[in-house]
Amino acid sequence: MGKIITNVSSTLNGIFTGPTGEEDNMVSWALPGIMDATDDGLVFFQKADAILMGRVTYEGFASYWPFHEGEWADAMNKTQKFVATNNSELTEVHWGDYDGTIRLLNDDVMSKIKELKEQIKGDIIVPASAGLVQGLINAGLLDELRIIIHPVLMGSGKHYFDNIHTRHDMKLIETKLYEKSGSMLMRYEIVK
Repeated sequence: MGKIITNVSSTLNGIFTGPTGEEDNMVSWALPGIMDATDDGLVFFQKADAILMGRVTYEGFASYWPFHEGEWADAMNKTQKFVATNNSELTEVHWGDYDGTIRLLNDDVMSKIKELKEQIKGDIIVPASAGLVQGLINAGLLDELRIIIHPVLMGSGKHYFDNIHTRHDMKLIETKLYEKSGSMLMRYEIVK
């Protein structure tokens, strides 16, 4: 059975986007920590058996990664990908010259993800995708949270864990300080 792991950068107060009105501009606060952690992030994505993402993350990634080269692009382009959405307007997904690596999961998404988790034996990474991650937590399907906390407080923006319905205990399994940026990697296993 596969393991579903979310991967996100967050401010100290839980915001994972840019400020209100500039939600796509998280780079304004996250870039130092992202640069500091890039080697670890690359290894993490290279080891993944699959990438699972929500519609918004898919739209951003699909407009960028298929048109780039290098180790990061290879990790994103060659790994099998799944887009999970309840948005009925999204009826097909594309990934440039790598269309054979991507599939749409819609209609009864959590059941399809549960089946996917049973089929894939390794790690299934969920980059950002807050709405999807909240649904995975509420459905009891998320196994691990991998979060890089950046030493920034934001007055506005979207919070990563807005719609969690019940309590979920976690067990700390790793920490790592990125000294240059002051960012901290925290890995938690979700206790089931």
